Amino acid sequence: MTAIRVLSYNVRYANGGDHHDAWHDRRDAVGRVVRFHRPDVAAFQEPLPDQREDLRERLPSYEFVGRGREADGEGEGCPIGIRADRWEIADSDTFWLSETPDEQSTDWGADYPRIATWARVRAVGDDTALLVVNTHFDHVSAHARRESARLLRERLPEIAGADTSDPVSTPPVVLVGDLNCTPGSDPHRALVGDGSEAGSNAATDGPGIALRDAAAAADLRHGPETSLTDFARLIDGRRIDHALVSPEVDVGAFATLADRDDRGRYPSDHLPILARLDV
Repeated sequence: MTAIRVLSYNVRYANGGDHHDAWHDRRDAVGRVVRFHRPDVAAFQEPLPDQREDLRERLPSYEFVGRGREADGEGEGCPIGIRADRWEIADSDTFWLSETPDEQSTDWGADYPRIATWARVRAVGDDTALLVVNTHFDHVSAHARRESARLLRERLPEIAGADTSDPVSTPPVVLVGDLNCTPGSDPHRALVGDGSEAGSNAATDGPGIALRDAAAAADLRHGPETSLTDFARLIDGRRIDHALVSPEVDVGAFATLADRDDRGRYPSDHLPILARLDV
């Protein structure tokens, strides 16, 4: 088996109203957190084009894929960084969480266009393959979150390049992102099933690839139970950042990383999550 460390981090968009928590004052700390934990995959939510460039500059060991959610490729994105010394990108793309996923669009009462970026990767030097999907569900519309979960579940086999006549040929899947919902909510259950918190029952009904919650399935779990902050304090009971994996992926550990910067503040209004996996 091949070990892989996957990090997901909502870095908060560059909001001019954030004052002393402006991106300019946080970007180095975000880069240091990622470099210190050195994941194989670093998936980000919310960065605007200039922020994506800042991440590339601070993470030179990673090859990035992904675009913004606007028609011209601008706007917030869900980029995926892959450690180039360990993995090669075979294919990648971005689609919209809507009724027309192959074109820029907003549906189901979502406040903004929402996207998912994916990358099929292969380990350098062997034939280990993996599909990584990074997404960010809408923060306003519960209907949009439910439909986004349904769309992702149905679309995963196509993205993975699955052979429906030979399920063994389907590569392992890791889906990460800010789902703007907690475990046990409707969108979460649509992806992983009612038994996710016990770590044993993945969703198997209906179309799509079954997934399970890495936090629940992990042999070792570390860090806060929440993933949301106000930059100074944790906001309890808000684990809305998730890593979901297909059944053949072993989850050795799951962590919510509560690293603070040199000002004693969190580098974002979300904590990054890190899953240690074997595929």
